[in-house]
Amino acid sequence: MDSTEHEDELGAISTQFQIPMWVKLLTSFIGLTLLGFCVGYIWFFLNSEPRLPSPKDLSITSLFIFSISSLIIVWVPWANLGVKITKIGGIEFKDIVEEQASEHAEEISDLIDRIELLESQIRQSDSLISFVEQADEPELRKELLRFLQAYSQWSFSPSRIKAWGSKQAGFTSLGKYETSFIRLTLQKMVAEDILVTRISKKGNTLYRVPQA
Repeated sequence: MDSTEHEDELGAISTQFQIPMWVKLLTSFIGLTLLGFCVGYIWFFLNSEPRLPSPKDLSITSLFIFSISSLIIVWVPWANLGVKITKIGGIEFKDIVEEQASEHAEEISDLIDRIELLESQIRQSDSLISFVEQADEPELRKELLRFLQAYSQWSFSPSRIKAWGSKQAGFTSLGKYETSFIRLTLQKMVAEDILVTRISKKGNTLYRVPQA
């Protein structure tokens, strides 16, 4: 993006500045009330005997000018007149926009770095889990087949094998495997016709050795 486009964007931001209608109405109410008070006080001052305190002493003139100015500020269509509000109290809108853009760019860059780090850690974790599972699968297959043969009169879900089966004598090693790993191994054994399945009343898949 060149400097011309950048200036155009800043110009669009400044010219789109609009005073909300509720601010206009509230300011108008306050301004007209103050104007009415100023005019009324001056009228009473000119017609009172003895004289009231001078409007100058009460800063009535300043209050009158402030009221008129506030009404002009909120109701004059500055955007239609081509006036751009780019500075308030010595602070340039351009500087603010550029500073915010720089901060957002740094935040986005930092967020991207964190996402990439997390993705890298996840890939490493998945690779490690896959390696461990591949190494343990032959032993798990052996234990699952031995367990299902020992309790061939029943069918078991993977979670039941881990929760109940691992507490039975001779099968405590089943407790060290994750349920998802047990399920995946059982599914492979079904695909190889080593095991068969059935569906429970609750809709769960149960595994068992084929009946002779």
